Amino acid sequence: MKIETKHLDQKQIDMAIIYELSIKNIDASPTEGDLQDVVKIIHWMYNGKETIDSEDFHGYAIGAVEINAPSSDSFTSFADLTEEQVTAWVEPKLDLVSIKADIASQIEAQKNPPTVVKSNPWGGEDEV
Repeated sequence: MKIETKHLDQKQIDMAIIYELSIKNIDASPTEGDLQDVVKIIHWMYNGKETIDSEDFHGYAIGAVEINAPSSDSFTSFADLTEEQVTAWVEPKLDLVSIKADIASQIEAQKNPPTVVKSNPWGGEDEV
């Protein structure tokens, strides 16, 4: 059986769903030359939420990006990193069109499930 899902264009995806990027963890090298706690990998989560008639639908994507080695003159100490700075390193490395489309598909599947659990038509035990 073929299941069809509604196709949303990018404008519809962006208008209906609120997206948020969050930084989960940072992997750092303790030392690299004269530098300490050098960021190597940033783990992220991209959340999407759509609210319809006071009901929330959620989708998400997770991943990690590698960060290029810093030069001594552009290095920011780990303790001085800000969420905005780290987010600015991550966002250009993400395929946001694909990520948003995947999240929109997750939300669409919640709003219009391709399958649903039904009770036995003859009654009796239907719990697993």
